[in-house]
Amino acid sequence: MSVDPSDYEGQSVLRVCRNGNSAFESPTAIGAPPLVTYRAIAAYSWAVNNNLLDTYQLKSLDGIADGVNVEELAVTRDGDRLRVVIADKHGNDVTTDNYALREPYDRVINCLGFKYDFSLFNGSLGVQRGSGARAKYPAIGDNYEATTVPGLFFVGANTHSLDFRRSAGGFIHGFRYTARTLHKILERRNHGDAWPAYSLRATEIVAAILRRVNEASDLYQMFGVLADVIMLRDNKRRADYVEAFPINLLPEFAAISGIEAGPVIVIVLEYGKNFSGEGKDPFHSQRATGSYSHAHLSNFLHPVLYYYDALPTAADMASKPIGWLLPRPRLLHHVVEDFLTDWTALSSHVAPLRHFVDDALQVDTRWRFTDECFALRLTHASLPYACEEFYMAGRGLVPTTKHQRHLASQEYALSE
Repeated sequence: MSVDPSDYEGQSVLRVCRNGNSAFESPTAIGAPPLVTYRAIAAYSWAVNNNLLDTYQLKSLDGIADGVNVEELAVTRDGDRLRVVIADKHGNDVTTDNYALREPYDRVINCLGFKYDFSLFNGSLGVQRGSGARAKYPAIGDNYEATTVPGLFFVGANTHSLDFRRSAGGFIHGFRYTARTLHKILERRNHGDAWPAYSLRATEIVAAILRRVNEASDLYQMFGVLADVIMLRDNKRRADYVEAFPINLLPEFAAISGIEAGPVIVIVLEYGKNFSGEGKDPFHSQRATGSYSHAHLSNFLHPVLYYYDALPTAADMASKPIGWLLPRPRLLHHVVEDFLTDWTALSSHVAPLRHFVDDALQVDTRWRFTDECFALRLTHASLPYACEEFYMAGRGLVPTTKHQRHLASQEYALSE
């Protein structure tokens, strides 16, 4: 079809569709009846379709017909135009005289989705197991490889069966990251290249986590699918930080990434377990919480951290509790949801996160200044990790301004 608006001037256009992106972005839209939109394009989202809704409600230039069962519609030719009628199971026209779509149209656009062309593969490619629309996709594993044709990989919207109605893998803002993930898998498989990672000291882990959850688009768009993995080393005093690794491939982490496994912190973004689903109201009055003490009750997308002494096995993943993204960890931490998705508040976000990391690593990860380390050296038999790591090695951190010292003292008081 033409995308030039001038080709449609003076015409009546009907578009038959469901609810577009809102099928995953707006949980209440899942399972909604098919939509028939006439003379314009519509979906549930007000912001995206504001112009249409304005010309519909205020000016009657466009219209939206909700709740019409598209399976009962038939398109017939009426001279040079097209007429849409309701037909019974025998194909008979049962349209009433007050039927909303009774006027003929110049164009009818079918936007009910795509059907996969399996004929390209000469019968060798299987269909993904599942129900409904999920079953139209090629059968692939969590590494994007066809289950019936070894060495055949899929990318983009073709892989949406892995996160169907759970995340954004069917759309460009999501599958740009799963495409990158496949590239890394194939780099390892075909060239032996390890998954990109960077090394951290224990004192740097909290800052690295905060940077990622506040800036990372891959974790945010592919929530519940991609995770950051912090693989702990040297008695948990060092770590390898791996970004955007597929959650379902964690049991195969060492083979796929080329990085040795060990005690691990897994960071994901999750909605509350009871936030969405059929018959649930995501806009209920208790939908949000602002207190870190109730962070586990957060409903909107928020960071969740899992600590394991060893990576979950395939059996662990298969037997995880219903509704859980990962198996039960030894330690679990929710960072309380934030309306601005800005997880930098010292008391609400940073201090609870640091306490979790300290519990997982069994070490005090706070930074210390040289004069504080000096005083502790004179009065204590042992020193905090940061003092041992930096001050005793002659690499002390000295505040350069009075303001910096004030901020450091403030953070120390909060962490206490």
